[in-house]
Amino acid sequence: MNQQTTMIISVAVVAVVAVAAVGFIFLGGNDNGNGNAPLASQLQIRGNANDDYTIDSKDMTILDDIIAGNSKLDDHPLADVNNDGKVDEIDKQLLQDLIDRKTGTKVYVICIDRAGKPTTVEATYPLRNVVTYGTNMQMPTLYANGGKYLAGYFATTYKVAEKSIGSSATDLGGSSRSISDAAWANFTKLDADKGVGALLVDYSGVKEINNAREDDLNEAKIPLIIYASANTEDEITTVLTLGFLFGGDCETMGVNYAQESWNVLKKIDDKVKGLSDADRTSYVCCTMRIYICQNDSTFNTSAASAGGIPYYKLNKEFAEKYNGTGSDKMTSTEALSNFTDIGCIINNRSIDWGLDAETYKKAVVEEWTHKNGSIPTYKYFEGHLDKLVFINNLLPGAVRVAYMAHALYDDKFSMEWADGILESFIDLNTEPLKGQTTSTILAYLDKSTYENAVA
Repeated sequence: MNQQTTMIISVAVVAVVAVAAVGFIFLGGNDNGNGNAPLASQLQIRGNANDDYTIDSKDMTILDDIIAGNSKLDDHPLADVNNDGKVDEIDKQLLQDLIDRKTGTKVYVICIDRAGKPTTVEATYPLRNVVTYGTNMQMPTLYANGGKYLAGYFATTYKVAEKSIGSSATDLGGSSRSISDAAWANFTKLDADKGVGALLVDYSGVKEINNAREDDLNEAKIPLIIYASANTEDEITTVLTLGFLFGGDCETMGVNYAQESWNVLKKIDDKVKGLSDADRTSYVCCTMRIYICQNDSTFNTSAASAGGIPYYKLNKEFAEKYNGTGSDKMTSTEALSNFTDIGCIINNRSIDWGLDAETYKKAVVEEWTHKNGSIPTYKYFEGHLDKLVFINNLLPGAVRVAYMAHALYDDKFSMEWADGILESFIDLNTEPLKGQTTSTILAYLDKSTYENAVA
């Protein structure tokens, strides 16, 4: 195995899932018999030599075996703690500092670069004064209870979901889809005033980090840590890894969050893994209401974890029309009219929570009837309205997959079951969900939800 390869082995996804431009690999695993699925190759930190969820003395044993010639580095690539191609006493000292959770220790984080290829980035443990860009990176940071360690952010839109961002964090300006020159200047000033420990970016927004901005980061020695967290498996890994980097109670939360997530995905896989492709429900994913996710968009992958089969694999015309890694805006209500055999349309929508009964109803109506120009959203899905669902993209990845599983296979996964998964994550006491219930979060919206709201 190449030492630069990022391995993420899940217990839930039996099939190999290939995500375009992102070199992560997902392989199968087994339950350990106590109801908790084991975590393997999740923690994306060099030094995690045995590919589990933490760094401890078991990793040191592997380093000793490699140095003694009893094991091979190729079999334990993360044993190369400092990423210099060998295992020696320097790696052992770094690893011991990580085992001791020593403040100021160099830590080598495996992530992806701007091209989507696996890379290793040097940072300092524990990670502090981070800046986030992209909702799909900001929420995992907060789910790891890392809001108190944010020095700044480029956009915040969801008042309740993002309330755990520390009050001292600086709003740098910009938006959730762009970083203006003025916002970038605010970022460089923040680094000069406080020091920035890392810039955390979701891959969907990586185009905003151009060559000049990456040069700025390199000159200032600010680590650039990128993950494709719109994908559920990557989101789980992101929370676990950030939890470790922040340390303390964040590390505990990261482990609990990941364990709960893989347990959910395993339960789903146990029920759908025997289905043939012919028996699987096909799906099309959308984002920003009327944008169709292209074939290799990370937004188009999570429903596969719920047992669905992407529609582009079944329809050559659709596959050719929506080839790529981004999304295409529907320019007319005819965009999906020729594809009458789609099994389910999953619309990824970010909707804040903390809703009372009245605002809940208003949110349902707004999402379903929101006008794009003069045309209500639902008009773009005429002929598919019974197959259309909106799923709240701010929710933990495993919760989103649970609701997707209900949308795809309501005979196997009830709404009560999916709501129970949401409740289990609320019970974890991850900061973004504190104080919420299934009645204050609009998690799932379909035609019947809308009809009940306006009845």
